Amino acid sequence: MSDSKTLVLEYDDFHFLEPENCLREVEDLVNLFPNIKISFFCPPVLRGIPLFKNLDWCDKVRPFIDSGNVCLARHGLTHDQEEFKNLDLHEALFRLRVGDAAHEFAKLPFVKVFRGPHWGLNDDALKALVEQEYTHLYSHEDYRELDEEYAGRIKVKYYNWNLKDEAPDENLLITHGHTHNVCSNGIEETLEKVISFLDKVKPEYKFVNEV
Repeated sequence: MSDSKTLVLEYDDFHFLEPENCLREVEDLVNLFPNIKISFFCPPVLRGIPLFKNLDWCDKVRPFIDSGNVCLARHGLTHDQEEFKNLDLHEALFRLRVGDAAHEFAKLPFVKVFRGPHWGLNDDALKALVEQEYTHLYSHEDYRELDEEYAGRIKVKYYNWNLKDEAPDENLLITHGHTHNVCSNGIEETLEKVISFLDKVKPEYKFVNEV
């Protein structure tokens, strides 16, 4: 591996519902690596339940945001299957704004970075993101042609380290994992691998909005 690494450590589906609640693993990582930055793509509503329905959990998350260890990014609104793939512009804007309100009620700040649930996107969804002044889109190779049309208006990023695999020898590593054990890249099931990597490599940490 090259000597100097920058790491964007990010996971999908952060929420207080089980099994998506991974606060224990967050605490473990922050205790071990006090300067770590962990980004979560967060659906404001999951299985019909908004974040602000558990304000005690929100109160536990907020100190990690305030300390600079965690940031929340947007993962659709309701995390329906390919939720943002078949929306028109009005519907996409509406869902982004409702998500804003859910975060406001929960008092959980977020960065204007987006990933479509199950990667789903379309042209109107991207127009809505640009109109709402999102800075970054974390996308999938399946949408590269669409993403390239908007490359001058929103920064488009792709993961290069699926946490189920070994880290590639690249200077900038953008992970792909989940807050629960799914796709073999859940935060719990890959925790030892990630800890071993951080111990060995000692990367520079970046949030999803910082690259």
